[in-house]
Amino acid sequence: MSTRSAESRDNSPDADDSPEKRGSKKRKVLSCYACRNRKMKCDRVYPICGRCQKTGRADQCTYDPRLLEDLTGSGPGVGHNSIAVEPSSRVFNDSTPVADTSDNLAWKVRVQERRLEQLEARIARATDTHSLPLHHDAVARSSEEPISKETMLFRGKGFKTSFYGSSSCYSLIIQFQELQIFTREALMTDTSVKRIRTDFKAFRSRRKAQIKEQGLTVLGTDDEIFAALPARAEVDAAVTLYFQEFEDAYRILHEPTFRKDYSEFWNAPKEVATSFACILLFIVAITRCVVVGRDPAFVGDSSAEREDAKNLIDAGDAWLRQQSHKRLTITFFQLQCFSVLAKKVNCIKVKQDWTATGAAMRLAIAAGMHRNPSLLGPGRCSVFHQEMRKRLWATIMELELQSAIDSGLPSTLCGFYFDTPAPTNLPDEAFSSDTEQLPAERPTANFTKASYLNISRASLQLRIHIAKLVNDPGTSLLYSDVLHYDEKISSLLASLPRWEDPASTTASVLLDVQLRQFLLILHHPYALRAAKNPRYSYSFTAVVRAASAIISHYDDLISENMIAMTHYRNDMVRIAITLAQTVYHSSSFADSKDNESAIQFLTAVRKAAFTGEEDPHRGSRFLNPTGVRVKIPQLTQKDLMTRMLCTTAIELLERARSCFEQRVMRLGTGYMEYWLISAAIGIMPSDAPSQTPSSDGADRAVDDIRERGRKAIERITSLCFRVLALQKDPANEFSASLRTAITSDGQANSQTGTSTIRFPSGSVETPLPTGADAALQPFIPGTGGLLRALDEGAKFGFNDQGTWNQPQDVQMNNASDWNFPDFWAFDMGGDV
Repeated sequence: MSTRSAESRDNSPDADDSPEKRGSKKRKVLSCYACRNRKMKCDRVYPICGRCQKTGRADQCTYDPRLLEDLTGSGPGVGHNSIAVEPSSRVFNDSTPVADTSDNLAWKVRVQERRLEQLEARIARATDTHSLPLHHDAVARSSEEPISKETMLFRGKGFKTSFYGSSSCYSLIIQFQELQIFTREALMTDTSVKRIRTDFKAFRSRRKAQIKEQGLTVLGTDDEIFAALPARAEVDAAVTLYFQEFEDAYRILHEPTFRKDYSEFWNAPKEVATSFACILLFIVAITRCVVVGRDPAFVGDSSAEREDAKNLIDAGDAWLRQQSHKRLTITFFQLQCFSVLAKKVNCIKVKQDWTATGAAMRLAIAAGMHRNPSLLGPGRCSVFHQEMRKRLWATIMELELQSAIDSGLPSTLCGFYFDTPAPTNLPDEAFSSDTEQLPAERPTANFTKASYLNISRASLQLRIHIAKLVNDPGTSLLYSDVLHYDEKISSLLASLPRWEDPASTTASVLLDVQLRQFLLILHHPYALRAAKNPRYSYSFTAVVRAASAIISHYDDLISENMIAMTHYRNDMVRIAITLAQTVYHSSSFADSKDNESAIQFLTAVRKAAFTGEEDPHRGSRFLNPTGVRVKIPQLTQKDLMTRMLCTTAIELLERARSCFEQRVMRLGTGYMEYWLISAAIGIMPSDAPSQTPSSDGADRAVDDIRERGRKAIERITSLCFRVLALQKDPANEFSASLRTAITSDGQANSQTGTSTIRFPSGSVETPLPTGADAALQPFIPGTGGLLRALDEGAKFGFNDQGTWNQPQDVQMNNASDWNFPDFWAFDMGGDV
C-alpha cells in the first residue's frame, strides 16, 4: 500500500478507528469517478473537482453516494436540507487554482459547521426561541435572521386545483397581502373592473359555444396542414423574422439545410413530406404576434393575430399527435420544440407549459439525447446529426428549466445525469450533412448563432441548483447562502462576452436576464426587511439593480423592434410585484388613527352599496381576512439611501407597466396581471407627506385611498375600452351596438368632472369621471348585455342618461368568500 493512499484515507471522512468503520464491507471511493477511472489525482472538491472543471468534464464529475451522505448529512430519512455545501468559489470559475489538502480540510470543517447551523435552526423553529449559542461567527444564524416560509399559490377545490411554487411570479402576488386588500377595496367602491371581467369571460364562453355548435374540429390530416398554410409571400416574411428573432438563441433548425428544403417545397409542395409543411405552419404561428407595425385588432378580448396563431398551432399539434413514435427523425424533435415555443410566444395554454415542456424532454430522454452521441459508436451517428442532437437537447433543457422556474415546479434536470456536450460554437455554414469532421470551434468572443447555447451551459448547473433550492419547502436558505449565490451569479455575469455583432442582441440579453432573475428571487425575501434591519440593505440594492438591468435590456430590444422575448418571458410581472412589495415595506406610513378611520368609513360605504346590511363584522372580515391593514405609504424622510432606492424602484415599476401594457395590446391576454401591476402602482408612496391639518386626517386618508383605487381602476378600464373598441369586424352587430353604447348621448360633459381617455386612431373616445368622490362609471355592458348584443345587436344596459343601471348579473352578496386570485382566474397566465 502506498503512502499516498494512506494519507488519502487519513484525510478523508472515513478515517475513523471505530469498529463500525473497520467492519465496513467496502471502502468508500474518495476521488470522483472520472479521475479514478483515468487514474488521475483528484482534489475531491464537491460538486466538481478541479481537474474535471479545468478539462471541461464537469458533467462527468460524480462521487460515491455513501461519501456524499456522510459529508452532507443527507442520508436516508434526512432529506435534502444540506445540499448547499459547495465549498469552493471556483466551482463555476476556471481561473482559480486547484485546492490543496488544506482546502479539503477547510471544506470538511465547513460541512460540520453547516450541519450544526441547520440543527440550531431546526431546534429554534421547534422551541420558538433564538437564544441558542452560536458556534461559529462566520456562518452562525443571526438571532434576527428571519425563518423563511414557503410561498406558494395553491388554489381550486376537489381535483380541479392548480399549484405554483415559490419561484413563480404568481406566488409573489399571494405573498403581497396589502395588494390583495387594496384591490378588494378598489373593487368594492367601483365595480367596473368586475363588469369588465364578466364581459370578457362572456366573450370567451360565447366563442367556445359557437365553435362547438359549428362542429369545427381539427382531425390532424395532411390536407388540413396544407390548407392552413398561408401564401408564400407571408411565409417568406415569417421565415425571415423567425431566424432574426429566435434562432439566435434557441437552435432548432440548421439554416442552410432548411433553406434548401424550403426552395424545394415551393417548387413541388405535394412531393415534399408533410412534416416540412408542418414546420412552416409553426414558424408562421410563432411569428404571428411579433410583427411590428400592424394596427391592433381584436376578436373579443384576444388579439386577431393570436387567434390566428392558435388555429395554426391547433392544426400542427393535431397532425403531430397522429404521427408514430416508432421511426423518429430529426424533424419529429424539431416539431416538438416548435410546438412548445409557439405556445410560449403566443401565451397559449400557459398553465400546461410545464407539462408540455416536460413531455418534450421525456421524449428526448427516451431517445437518448441526454447522452453523448459519440457513445453510439463509429458510423452510427453522423457528425451533422451529433451536432444537431446537441443543439436540440440544449434547447429543450433551456425551455424546460425556464418553464419550471416560471411555474415554481421541479425541473426534470434536478438530480438527472446527462453528458451530452454543449453545442459547438460554430456557424451553420461551417458544417453540413456531408461533413465528416467538424472544424475547430470558434472562441466565445466570436459570436455565432450557437453562442447562446454554448455559453449558457456554463451556468446551467448553478441555475438548476438554485431553482431546486428556492422551490424546495424543506430547504431553508440563510442570508449567507444568498450572498454566496449572489457572488457566483455576479461572477458569471462579469464573464459573459460583450459582442459587437448586431445579431447578438437576443443572445446577449437572454444570457444576462436568465441569471439576473435569480437575484430577484433570492434577494426579495430579505429586501422586504431592509428597512428594519440594515444588514439586508444590500438586498434592496441588489433587487433594484437587477430590475433596472432587466428593464433596460427589454427597452433595448423594443427599440430595435425585437419584441418576442417580452412574450415568452414573465420578467415584467416578477419585477413589478417584487419592486412594489419591497418599496411598500420600505416606506413610512401616516398616522394609524387616520388609517383606522378611513377603513371604518370605506367599510360602511361598501355595506351600504353592496350588502344593505348593518352587520359590522361582514365588511371587516372581507376587508381584512388575514389581520393585515392597508396603510397610506410615504417616502421616508430619514434615510436618504432608502428614499433614493424607492424613487428609482417606482420609476422602474412604471416602465415595467408600460412594457407589459404593450404585450397585452399585442396578445390580448394578461389582463389580470396588468390590473395587479396597476394596483401595485396605486399603493406606492407619495413624494411627500400631506400638510393637511391633523383634524382632517381621517378625511384625507379616505380621499387618498379612494383616489389611489380610482387611478388603478382607470388604467385597466382604459386598456379594456381600447380592446373593446378595436374589434376586428366593426360592421357586425355586436361591434356596432358596443360603439353605440360607448358613445351614447349620456356621455358626461365637462361640468360633471369627466376626463377623456385617448384611444388609437380609428377608435372612440370614452369619458371617465374624475375626482376623489366620484366612482368611475363603466361605459360597457355587463355579461347579459354583451350576450344580448351578440344575438340582437341591441343597445342594452344603459339608462336614458347613458350610465350603467345597477346590474343584476354582478352578484356581490358573497363578496367575503371571493378569492383574490380567482377574480380573473380564467385569464391567469394567458390561458384560453
